[in-house]
Amino acid sequence: MLLVYDETDEAQAALARCAALSHALSAAVDVVTVVDPVTANAQTAGLLTDLAHHRLEEFARDALQRAIVTLADDGIDARGFVRFGRAADAVAAHALTTRPDMVVVGHRASSGFARWWRVRPVHFDLAERLRGAALIVVTVPSA
Repeated sequence: MLLVYDETDEAQAALARCAALSHALSAAVDVVTVVDPVTANAQTAGLLTDLAHHRLEEFARDALQRAIVTLADDGIDARGFVRFGRAADAVAAHALTTRPDMVVVGHRASSGFARWWRVRPVHFDLAERLRGAALIVVTVPSA
């Protein structure tokens, strides 16, 4: 089983669902956290410093470690991976090497103008790219 995790509320909900599925299926979990410096750099108009890149990776590794500890405390065998690039590309590449039966990802439902201004949700791209894996999308209500 593969969990896409970034410590957002959506990812927290996906973590809880993944833990329940892992217990039900006696499955180990790979947790993937993605660092996307290209998108972060674009959002800052190219002003992202090397220090900021380093901090992005540090935050990702800390979040990943907290997810691994949460799963381990629940008695789940979990491994963590930090990947770099666009989320859909990084997760799809990881899935090609590990061949998970399930991929669990969180999603926040958008409303109003937010639907027009946000980028395409990662699970849309994953649904088109993952072959042979069930995609479990855990949705939380919009704030």
